Amino acid sequence: MSVIQASTKRSVTAPAFNPHAAAIVKAYGKFDRASSTFSAELSRTMNQYVDACRVAPEMAKDEESCKALQKAIRNAEPFTRAVADGLLEPKTITEYAQGAARAYFYGVEWTPRLKNDSEMALPWGKKTVGSTATKAGKVESTDRAALDATLVKALKQARMLGLLEFAATLLDHAVESLDGFTEPTEQ
Repeated sequence: MSVIQASTKRSVTAPAFNPHAAAIVKAYGKFDRASSTFSAELSRTMNQYVDACRVAPEMAKDEESCKALQKAIRNAEPFTRAVADGLLEPKTITEYAQGAARAYFYGVEWTPRLKNDSEMALPWGKKTVGSTATKAGKVESTDRAALDATLVKALKQARMLGLLEFAATLLDHAVESLDGFTEPTEQ
């Protein structure tokens, strides 16, 4: 005779997630609208500033004026406060400044991606090192990845020492002079 044992598995049904999913989707919609509003305000404001620089009598389309424009953006008190409060990364402000200098110099609209447009690189940004460059210290061989890593470390050190303007200038120069150089975002 066989004995049939009752199943010990039970059927479990979780409560419906639909109302929670709907709340999340609604929040995403609000986030997208806020993000869109922010993007439009950022572009409008940056272009207003670039336009103000274009009509300023002391501003010429040269390296000195572009550097002054970048410095004004990087040193703006609301930006420095936002960095101190952790709302903005210094790299973000530097990228805004780089794009603004390019927009100013070439007479185009500022966009968030302008800083990455190689056709809009500032003419004084591309410097080539001659073959007579001497090596310093014990470095006997290197590659571009090692240079980028060294620059990233130098940027971190400068910021730790409170040398924010130096770090911003170093980052500007690296981005302008080295094809493809980008500072990795902190994780």
